[in-house]
Amino acid sequence: MKRWFRVILISIFSLAAVSLVVIQLVQTRRTFSISDNMFNVGVTSAMDEVIKQLNSEVFQTDAHPATAFNYQELDSLIAEELLLAGIDLHPVVGLYDGSQGSFLYTSDPRHEDMLEESPYRYSFRPIGVISSNQFFIILAFPGNLLPKIDSSLYLYMSLFLVVVIAVLFLISVRTIANQRRLDQMKNEFISNMTHEVKTPISTISLACEMLQDNEVAQDAASRSNFVGIIADENQRMRILVETILQSSKMSNRNVSLNLTEVNINDIINKVAQSFHLSLANRGGQLETHLDAVPPTLVADELHLSNMIYNLVDNGIKYSTEAPHIIVSTRREGDKLLLSVQDHGVGIAKSDQKHVFEKFYRVSTGNVHNVKGFGIGLNYVAQVVKLHHGTIALESEPGRGATFTITLNG
Repeated sequence: MKRWFRVILISIFSLAAVSLVVIQLVQTRRTFSISDNMFNVGVTSAMDEVIKQLNSEVFQTDAHPATAFNYQELDSLIAEELLLAGIDLHPVVGLYDGSQGSFLYTSDPRHEDMLEESPYRYSFRPIGVISSNQFFIILAFPGNLLPKIDSSLYLYMSLFLVVVIAVLFLISVRTIANQRRLDQMKNEFISNMTHEVKTPISTISLACEMLQDNEVAQDAASRSNFVGIIADENQRMRILVETILQSSKMSNRNVSLNLTEVNINDIINKVAQSFHLSLANRGGQLETHLDAVPPTLVADELHLSNMIYNLVDNGIKYSTEAPHIIVSTRREGDKLLLSVQDHGVGIAKSDQKHVFEKFYRVSTGNVHNVKGFGIGLNYVAQVVKLHHGTIALESEPGRGATFTITLNG
């Protein structure tokens, strides 16, 4: 996925997310406004009915309002009318004497201050009551009674959902980009594998044709040379196929180690011998410093041998001049350290964190003849991990690279 396309995609998503939050906030405020209006209309309608019923009653007691009412019936009447208006609440009720500036009655004295500030104030004058004062029935709805949620909570919920969607979106974009990158690396792997295998096949085919020539067949030196070429190319193909198979097994977690006591110095000497011809052709050398005492450890000999082979092969492939590879072993306590150093093109800092990824190949700058599958170092890392070891890389462009492997044993 191209960078400009990702930028446009993320920008569009960000704009859509912000718009969604704004719309949600506006809609939430509108919903609460409508809800408040409907609530107020319902309360007013209910109290109009209450006042109408109270005004239809004639109090002939010539008593003061404080003693003229049955306040329990007043509370019940208000609750009943509110329920009929669709408000399933039982408010705090107060009877207020406007002239005296005091409450004649409150259903809950703890909320008297709330009653004084309540907007739900309804004036009435009982017929037959001996008083010229103005009376009010006041309702209050404490916050714990109202089935309302602060609008900010809806905003926070909307923001949370947008964040969740954004995270999922970014993960999806990253996954798509990674899948595209892996697909590209797999295509490169197939192309590299095809060319890598075709080379030894062509070489073996050419050597076989030469051996079929009678003059070459009768020349012992030439015959021995071509047989050696066939053996070397066959060994090269065997290592390539083995590396691919073992890497596939490790990816599927189907690999099992054949742990035995092995001599790592002997393994290194065998690997060094297999590179003798290729190094000689390029005027290079493989230098060993096998100082580990004792050199034995419990490991899988095949995987350990392939691991060292891959590291040395990388050092040779990425050397622009005559290869100079240094393989050394040493002991540090109960740890055995294996180091493979080359003097090749080196690895940039930006590549070092990716070199152990499958199918990843380091950019070689002006070196265009470097072949490989991009699975060698991944295989090395997997072998080290299976042996519960660690691997470290030190490198600078133009100054080669040093791989240091620490193994138990």
